[in-house]
Amino acid sequence: MRAMETAPAAFSPVEAPSPVDVLEKLDTWAAAGNTAPFPYTELLQHLRSVGKHFLAAVLLDRLTEIRDGLPGAPTTGSTAVQPAVPHSPTDDALFLRAFLDVVLDKHDDRYDYTSYTALRLLTHPVPDDWRGALRSRDELLLLLLADLVRFEQGALTDTPADPHDMPPSPELVGKRARLAVRVMEAAALRALPAGTVDPAAVVAVPGRTPAGFLAGEILRTATREQELMLSATVQPVYVLHDEYLFLRTLQSFETTFGFMSTTLAAAVRRMDADRAQEAADLVGTVADVLRESLPLFSLLATMRPQAFQTFREFTEGASAIQSAGYKTFESLCSTPALARLDSSAYTSVPGVRARVLDGQATVQGTWHDLIAGRRLDPAGDDALRAAADRLEAVHQRWKQTHYRMAVRMIGERSGTGYTQGVPYLSAVLDNRLFPAPHRQSALVG
Repeated sequence: MRAMETAPAAFSPVEAPSPVDVLEKLDTWAAAGNTAPFPYTELLQHLRSVGKHFLAAVLLDRLTEIRDGLPGAPTTGSTAVQPAVPHSPTDDALFLRAFLDVVLDKHDDRYDYTSYTALRLLTHPVPDDWRGALRSRDELLLLLLADLVRFEQGALTDTPADPHDMPPSPELVGKRARLAVRVMEAAALRALPAGTVDPAAVVAVPGRTPAGFLAGEILRTATREQELMLSATVQPVYVLHDEYLFLRTLQSFETTFGFMSTTLAAAVRRMDADRAQEAADLVGTVADVLRESLPLFSLLATMRPQAFQTFREFTEGASAIQSAGYKTFESLCSTPALARLDSSAYTSVPGVRARVLDGQATVQGTWHDLIAGRRLDPAGDDALRAAADRLEAVHQRWKQTHYRMAVRMIGERSGTGYTQGVPYLSAVLDNRLFPAPHRQSALVG
């Protein structure tokens, strides 16, 4: 169990439930034989008013008792290797156990990037079909960013939701809403009813769809399970407004990585079946979706450095280097060199590393096999090369933007999760998704 620091959390302008209030709600729930709804709302309101890092020991102990009494196997080891949790009324106990695992991650000494971003609660099995995977990604992305718009605009009201400290200006809220909409529009054109977003307007001036209207249309049809998922997946460590933005942006990236990995795996299967043009189309689709996601970095860059440097003090142990989603995407492009696999980039994602060492097929490897077997005609080779070059170019932009943002936010400070931070990002800028054999380095972005 971690030692509880005594640094004070900020006070909420709206009275939030106290630890005693939450304990009473928990006792009432337990006395009802677990037939009443679990008091998610009260617990999360309290958590966001003080920050997960500062939850009282008595509350943590009670939540541990409740979790230990739930059906299912105890959670052990890194949260990164735990399966996703289905969202269904018939799985309430399973969802509750996974939710409490996230609440108690610091208490359990299992805190990491996966638990910080609550990915087990956020994700669900991704369809093997790439079209289904794209729709799943679009729908989840729209929910996440619509919720962010709702939270940001709520900061301008008399009753802002927690976390509330260091509230943004109206101008900053407007900028964030526009950037969120820029990412949402492409997904909305695919996933929402025709007419919700004007495609001609999006082409002419991206990001001008009214943010409140778009968020309202998305959230209006959200199910009870989706609303619970949205609420349960924001568990900030401290009380600063910008951490909500940070969490939602990371989650948006992760759902995009999930789609990209599914689609690259489908591309490999197409190449194995001698359907190179179809494979090239899929690689091109991955490039397009990654390009659509680039404004997420602009959105993330609206975080105030002072806010980020304050709450990151309490995120030690969680770093995006632990993102299994990103490493899965990258390792499906080409097989990392052994030196990379032995670096922290992959030792921090043991499941992904194990799949690579077990001989996971990749786009580049399968492509080379087709050439060696004389199964690829010039037209197919040209199509694959053009698609790979597109993805490489967008990914390089992605890394450059990430690097510049990190320099602005943390300078030369070390990263969270015991990583090198900006020096690490600088060292991997030259790495490629589809490297020539002589160009592979020992690092990975």
